[in-house]
Amino acid sequence: MNWGRILTVSRKVFWELRHDRRLLVYALVTPVVLMVLFGLAFGGHVQDVKIIVVNEDNGHMAADIIKNFDRGTFVIEENMNIKNAIGSLKNGECWAVIYFPKNFTENILHGKSSMKVYLDRSNINIAETVMSGVNRALIKTLAENGAGLPVRVQYTAVYGREAKFMDTFLPGVVSLAVFLISTILSVLSFIGERNMGTLDRALATPLREEEIVTGYSLAFGIVGVIQALIMLIIGIFGFNVRIAGNPVLAFFIVSLLAVVGVNLGMLLSNTAKSEAQAVQFVPMVVVPTFLLSGIFWPVEAIPKYLRPFSYILPPTYAVDALRSVIIRGWGIEKVWHDVAVLIFFGILFLGLAIFNMKKKL
Repeated sequence: MNWGRILTVSRKVFWELRHDRRLLVYALVTPVVLMVLFGLAFGGHVQDVKIIVVNEDNGHMAADIIKNFDRGTFVIEENMNIKNAIGSLKNGECWAVIYFPKNFTENILHGKSSMKVYLDRSNINIAETVMSGVNRALIKTLAENGAGLPVRVQYTAVYGREAKFMDTFLPGVVSLAVFLISTILSVLSFIGERNMGTLDRALATPLREEEIVTGYSLAFGIVGVIQALIMLIIGIFGFNVRIAGNPVLAFFIVSLLAVVGVNLGMLLSNTAKSEAQAVQFVPMVVVPTFLLSGIFWPVEAIPKYLRPFSYILPPTYAVDALRSVIIRGWGIEKVWHDVAVLIFFGILFLGLAIFNMKKKL
């Protein structure tokens, strides 16, 4: 391969991209929009959960527990009739009903008191928020009154001691966005070149197939690196994400995934004849990546018979490596295997794209 000719192809791609406002906007604005939307939509905490409390206790313990509920999380309404309260729950007017029976305080002293929580579990996140909120209020009240649970559990975080939700969420969002944007951008651009005839004219010159494909890979790989940089900057400065490890290593991993996406896009573009056909590939890339790459839930939560498919998706390794760098503070000596797999995917897709082009010609 002649690297001079490869760089010429890359410069031509940048020149065309500069004059194609649609692709330029897609390449540079889409990462910003996705990061802001994901950060605002998923970065917050559950708030203003309406619950109804029915307190028939003759003592003070139930009132103390109610007082210790987090008012930033819950909107509390009191009701003296348990049937009416449950009716409101069934009508969707609240998310939970908490019932304190008579002699609740007195029975606590004998170790046999109980309270009932009726839940609407149509939204699991809200239901878990209610349960954790009830447990926190109960434990705090018992501690204030000199009582306690028979067993105390002490949790010590080895990694992520000060990590916020957005810190754990960023690796998945960045990996998903960079991989999808770079893949789709590469597909659309390569097909556009072929439909306009510029690809055929390039092949009529001394340029070889591998030089054309590598030149495109280099150009759009640089675009992917810029996208990775934009998204990491937004995450760090816009959403206060703290990177425990080396930020340069995190940037390198995201950039490597972008190059993998570009090479996959060029491979897919060889099997599509138009942009309309290329759009059909989008669900084939988006759905498995979204569901199986450990982006929003761990691979361990995926059924065992589906897990092998997770390990043939490049974002799986990028997400794992990014979380290890951002949350655990690991260096290259501990994430090298994920990096090696990403490099393998990049070379594999690039080689298949070159082979596919030669075969078609």
